[in-house]
Amino acid sequence: MCTFITLFLPTSFPLDEAAAIMQRSGRRLFAQASPSLQAAAGPGWQPWLSATHCDCGTALASAGAPPEWKSDAERWRKKGWSEAKIARAQAEQTARHEQDQQMVREQALDDAGQWLQRIDALLGAGAARIGLLVRDYDGSVGARQAKPPERRWSRARLAAADLLAFEPGTLEWIERG
Repeated sequence: MCTFITLFLPTSFPLDEAAAIMQRSGRRLFAQASPSLQAAAGPGWQPWLSATHCDCGTALASAGAPPEWKSDAERWRKKGWSEAKIARAQAEQTARHEQDQQMVREQALDDAGQWLQRIDALLGAGAARIGLLVRDYDGSVGARQAKPPERRWSRARLAAADLLAFEPGTLEWIERG
């Protein structure tokens, strides 16, 4: 299973301008041939993939994912460690985990910030609104998919943390203003 970010742009938006905006930030546009997504967005919209392969590991829609961490206390007990030694080791392990999580949060906010810049550039170049869909696919991205639920955002009220809190599988419409 892979995660893909689909960007919905109006068919009237100049492709060369959209491609240049995405390329400036290290992304490219690939037309997504998906009749179900085309139907979900309606006429006048084109779904685009923004990565050559997939977007696994994206920060978008990642806030709901539980952090992966498991204490080694049981393994240490089996080795015969004392409870005091386990408590010290757990404190060190927890501190390292918190440090790692802080770094992940900072990287996630950086990724979301880059997406906000792309969104601003697209809206600033004339798109009245754009759509973003972060979805996991088990198979072809062109395969028939259920119509995604939709949510609308004003760009003026959209922050990086909101991008992280997007609901996976929801078509997020972002409007100028």
